[in-house]
Amino acid sequence: MKEAHLPNGIRLMYEEMGEAGAPTIIAILGITDNVTDWPNSLASPLIKAGFRVIRYELRDSGHSSHCGDDRPLDVSDFQPALLEGRLPEAPYTLYDMVDDLMGLMDHVQLETAALVGYSYGGAIAQLAALRYPDRVRQLVCLQSTNYNPNLSSRSVDVAAAMAGACRTYASRDEIIGAMTSLRLATNGTTFFMKEDEARASATTSVDRTYYPAGTARMVLSRFSTEAWHDRTQNIERPTLILHGTDDPIFRPDHALDMANRIPGSTLRWLEGAGHNHPRALQQIIIEEILDFLA
Repeated sequence: MKEAHLPNGIRLMYEEMGEAGAPTIIAILGITDNVTDWPNSLASPLIKAGFRVIRYELRDSGHSSHCGDDRPLDVSDFQPALLEGRLPEAPYTLYDMVDDLMGLMDHVQLETAALVGYSYGGAIAQLAALRYPDRVRQLVCLQSTNYNPNLSSRSVDVAAAMAGACRTYASRDEIIGAMTSLRLATNGTTFFMKEDEARASATTSVDRTYYPAGTARMVLSRFSTEAWHDRTQNIERPTLILHGTDDPIFRPDHALDMANRIPGSTLRWLEGAGHNHPRALQQIIIEEILDFLA
């Protein structure tokens, strides 16, 4: 792992893979994720196809900068502000995440890149394409959203599992159990993780890091960002929206809304997929991304 010390004081941990002069793909990950959650099984085929891949840990995730103390926030604490039509106070917003991304690109002396944003990372990618269009070559929104508040909410089971990922636990086994539950709760019907695959994935991620306070602040950051979905009609970069038909976090209307707003975007359904990346689904994701980037 390498470190990028950005002008804004944030330190980002990242990895570069592939030939330095090859066209670059930056994988932008989601809430609860670290670099292990964009595994080599997703990165290696892209490298083999001739791309350079950069995966990095967002602020408040992995071993990148932490932006507060280690006490997890109670997500319910900022609901009153939302009900009153106010934005809750937060140490950063999605726009700060975009600026971190640009700082990382400057650090590695990269003028442009294709952005593959997963979940929360897809929102960062869309805002990057709006704010810095000259630096985004192509845009892939993988199981993502534009956080339009009028779209459907996540399932009750997923909300409970996500809350479990924002808590502290007494033992490593309890942490792995909570992260395993989150993976199982985000399964699709055709493509899903069985218990052993979910636990193995959770164990790898937890052994890298588990930081529930950062997870909660990342959740807060998207609630603290003013609505921006209506501005995505100004995105000019070629865009692929790749979405699971069974996604229990961002249901299909999230993908349809993005596709209807982003001019010329391509919507491809991952039939029977949820919000996670079981091994059986990864090759399909790679094929769709490579076909689009080609």
